[in-house]
Amino acid sequence: MKINKKNLIVSISTAFYLLTANLAMAASSWGAPPQPGGVPINIESGLLNLTNWILGFVSMIAVLMVIWGGVLYLTSAGDESKAESGKKTVTYALMGLIIAGLAYGIIKVIVVNILA
Repeated sequence: MKINKKNLIVSISTAFYLLTANLAMAASSWGAPPQPGGVPINIESGLLNLTNWILGFVSMIAVLMVIWGGVLYLTSAGDESKAESGKKTVTYALMGLIIAGLAYGIIKVIVVNILA
């Protein structure tokens, strides 16, 4: 019986995926569900919640812009202006992501060390 390499790889990958998913679920600790309300108790947690939401939004936009810049670059078909536009889009999106991460770090340091 001849074994097809593609079928063998798919079978091994599927088995590995199913095994690791079960191990991950077994390793996780299930705690009590969060209490309803969602209103922060103090200003520190409110600022951190707001910062997390803003950073999540900025990160989502940055990832979309990196994808858009990559599409522009890949579909430039030798047009230097489109290729340059794609490179600039990716560069600026990554710079924005870095600046957002630094801003999050600064706010976290201020909230934890100064306000708390």
